[in-house]
Amino acid sequence: MLKILDGASDKAIAVEIIDGYEVEDEKAIEKLFEEKVANGHEKVNLLIKTDRLDFSKSSWKAMWKDGKFSIKQMKHCGRIAIIGHSKLEEFLVKANNTLFENKKKDRAEKYFDIADIDKAMGWVNE
Repeated sequence: MLKILDGASDKAIAVEIIDGYEVEDEKAIEKLFEEKVANGHEKVNLLIKTDRLDFSKSSWKAMWKDGKFSIKQMKHCGRIAIIGHSKLEEFLVKANNTLFENKKKDRAEKYFDIADIDKAMGWVNE
C-alpha cells in the first residue's frame, strides 16, 4: 500500500510503502512523477519510506516495472532518499548509487535511518 507523505516541496515526491509493493503502487508513483515533469520540473526528487515494507508481500512485477520506469526517466531523476531500518537496505542503496549517481546532474540515491527522516526530507527538498 502506498501512502503520500506531507512535507515534500514542489519538485519532490514523498511516499511510504506499507506492507507490500504492488503494481498499483508502482503506477501511482509513475503518475506522480510524470505530473511533476509535465509541470516543468526538469528533475524530480523522491523520498521513499520503507521501514514498514514487507518484501514477502511485494510483487516482483511491480519491482521490475519500477526499475524499467527509473531507467526510462533517468534524465528526470534527481535525489532519491530511501528511509528504512535495515543494514541490508543500506548496503543495497549504496551499491545501487554506484551506478545511479551523477554529481554533475545532482543525481544520487542515499539511505537514511528512520530516525533521520527530517534530514532526508530536507535533502530531497533542497
